[in-house]
Amino acid sequence: MRTVGGLLALALAAAAVSGCGQSAYTKSDRYEEGLVVCLSGAGGMMGETDRLREGLNAGHVYRAIEAFEWSRGGVLEDQTDIDANRRKAAELAGRVETYQRSYPGRPVHLIGVSAGTGLVVWALESLGPESQVTGAILISSSLDTKYDLSKALAKVTDHLYSFNSVADTVLSLGVTFAGTVDRGGGLAGGLVGFSPPDSAGNDAKALYKEKLIEISWWPGDMVLGHLGDHLGATNPAYIREKIAPLVLGKEPEPTGENKAPTDAVKKDQPRTAAYAKVVEERRKEEEAKRQAEPEKAADAKPAADAATVAPAKEPPAKESPTKDTQPQSRRKGGGRFIEWNVGRRPAEGQASAPARAPVDESQFFADPRSLP
Repeated sequence: MRTVGGLLALALAAAAVSGCGQSAYTKSDRYEEGLVVCLSGAGGMMGETDRLREGLNAGHVYRAIEAFEWSRGGVLEDQTDIDANRRKAAELAGRVETYQRSYPGRPVHLIGVSAGTGLVVWALESLGPESQVTGAILISSSLDTKYDLSKALAKVTDHLYSFNSVADTVLSLGVTFAGTVDRGGGLAGGLVGFSPPDSAGNDAKALYKEKLIEISWWPGDMVLGHLGDHLGATNPAYIREKIAPLVLGKEPEPTGENKAPTDAVKKDQPRTAAYAKVVEERRKEEEAKRQAEPEKAADAKPAADAATVAPAKEPPAKESPTKDTQPQSRRKGGGRFIEWNVGRRPAEGQASAPARAPVDESQFFADPRSLP
């Protein structure tokens, strides 16, 4: 009995600690900083929202981070019951509007995984005429690649980011078999990306171009625990490095030396005043370096020219100089040139070339054409 009682006490303590950990994400002071709402995939049984919240918090997102419970417990039911999903999405939209009435002007982000991305998009579509959120993030979306995102895009002031992976077998096999969460029947957007429907007008296409940013998995992401699989982008390390910065309006650090995995936040479009200041300081430093390089090169050029360029020699005078004015180094053998046919005296023991009549130095300088 003591053993059973001890185990029960440990279980209750663990549950209490877990509850405290979860409530830490929704402390009242965090709501003053903003709101992030996380949605799981179909079934809600893989711990996606827990990992999202852990990674965001580790990435210094000290805002209220809620988990919106929408799953009915069955993967296939969650994936296919579009009417129930849209009702839940309307509830999510109401939660966002309630928060915004209580905390006007604070940033709001919605993050969904797999089928949960459908509810994120439908919640955006359900917001009232005066309501918008700061941004939304779709991870491994099971929405159809041709689903019309224009209404949702119009409801974000920043961007809608979609994290995709062609290595996602759940999307390529499972969703292809079960159908997309919007019941469109095509390929999932989280597999191959989103594009405007064929019937989209110019305004809709402009929204796609302006506000939709797609971030594709690449092998370098494996160092952050994202193997390209369906839930790889929910790894807390990946969330911390790649998704938390987007929520904070910063540019994620490159994963590898040769490639930044995302251009999600362009340097000329900072998201916050603090980050804008950093960008401007960086720009000024780079400009100062570019201006300094030509000046350094100009200063170094005269010294380099003096060290490497020898003064030009004056051409030999056309007049015939006298023997007394010729350098002694040019004389050999009593004022005679070395045998001209070889340009040097033969080494000892070496056969000499046929002898030629020696030429006086004065003849060479007077008339070089007279050489044999």
